[in-house]
Amino acid sequence: MKILLSNDDGYYADGIQALIKELSIKHEIFVAAPLENNSAGSSALSTRKDINVDNVKKNHYVIDGTPADCVHIALTCLIKEKIDIVVSGINMGANLGDDVIYSGTVAAALEGRHLEFSPIAISLITKDISYLKNAAQSSSYLFEKIIENKIINKKTLLNINIPDSNNLIKDFKYTRLGKRGIPVPAKKIKEKNLYNIGAAGDPKDDGEGTDFFATNNNIISITPITYDLTNSKILEKLNYSWV
Repeated sequence: MKILLSNDDGYYADGIQALIKELSIKHEIFVAAPLENNSAGSSALSTRKDINVDNVKKNHYVIDGTPADCVHIALTCLIKEKIDIVVSGINMGANLGDDVIYSGTVAAALEGRHLEFSPIAISLITKDISYLKNAAQSSSYLFEKIIENKIINKKTLLNINIPDSNNLIKDFKYTRLGKRGIPVPAKKIKEKNLYNIGAAGDPKDDGEGTDFFATNNNIISITPITYDLTNSKILEKLNYSWV
């Protein structure tokens, strides 16, 4: 298969380099990734600036833009061959529950979905690099299973979160998104007119069936995500109230 890889941690980040190494064993890899870390950049596109693209080696592009920029430019302009699937990751840090709204990792995959390519986003729960080799091997194993069982399509993003483990994890569950509580408040830096965004909130909905529950039990979480944010239940109620 021809795979486009991207991420939000940047081209030179350990996560994407580990994934390149594993997936290139069986597949042809194309890479379009940010020059710098763009974590929590969501689906922003740089519509008000020119974007520099550096072709660092064959089929590898380092782009001075957002994760969505990278995938958009690669698929609409740079790559002339037919890409089969878009994979974003491996992100160093979880993308569980509400995290997917902010995540640049998920946004890169989602941009692939917007352009009608099948998308996968992969994250490692921890930021500890010592778990990365096994996470990359688990990702490769899972990728082959996903392709073999034809569970991916152009309308649904598969958001994968891999628990911290010193061993190859093969157990996985299909899950729904959990929910975090209110995030830590922003904090002013002492004696400066500068602020830091606070950490994400602790899990609020992390019961059985959620992505939080699976990863807390050393099981890989696979959450199918659709782009439609419509609250269908409320919409139905509103329509009924006007009848």
